[in-house]
Amino acid sequence: MRIISGKARSIRLQAPPGSALRPTEDRVKEALFASLGDLSAKTVLDLFAGSGALGLEALSRGAGTVLMLEKNPAHMRCIEQNLAVVRKAVGLACGQVHLVTADAQHTSRVLADWSGKCAVILADPPYNPPPGAFGGAALLQQPEFAAWAGPDCLLVLEHQFGEDLPLFPRSAWHLLRQKRFGIRALSYLRQEDRPS
Repeated sequence: MRIISGKARSIRLQAPPGSALRPTEDRVKEALFASLGDLSAKTVLDLFAGSGALGLEALSRGAGTVLMLEKNPAHMRCIEQNLAVVRKAVGLACGQVHLVTADAQHTSRVLADWSGKCAVILADPPYNPPPGAFGGAALLQQPEFAAWAGPDCLLVLEHQFGEDLPLFPRSAWHLLRQKRFGIRALSYLRQEDRPS
């Protein structure tokens, strides 16, 4: 697992020991960040952050502010270690980073001050969560999250290809486009119809 581009390119990232994380593959990250374009001065949220790989990739590519939300304290310690290495590589040009240990279902509450300020949300929830667990489908159906994100925010959801996502009118989110990578897919979502 590594940073694939930007000022911290080729920096190796650590995964939490004994972790069952499912890191985003390099080819998926490359396609994702190529599609996002210039992140300069933008605020990016890495939701279900895991090792922090997506948020740190955004930081390497010049994002002005990166928020990382992860509920597992052991994973958060790993993110802190990875962040230190990336900050050293990026140097003075490094954007601001805010780490928050919390469950993604509480995003609108724990990040209340950031309401409407994220240009991009990168969400990589667990695939096939057990009944009652908070995953991608629950995120899309949460009205307080949609209100917090705001209409100008682009949500990129990584999920298992073929998963039935609760899109508009079952939620506030419209699908702009979807890219498949084997069993994975990236769905690009907004809260109103816009050209992709």
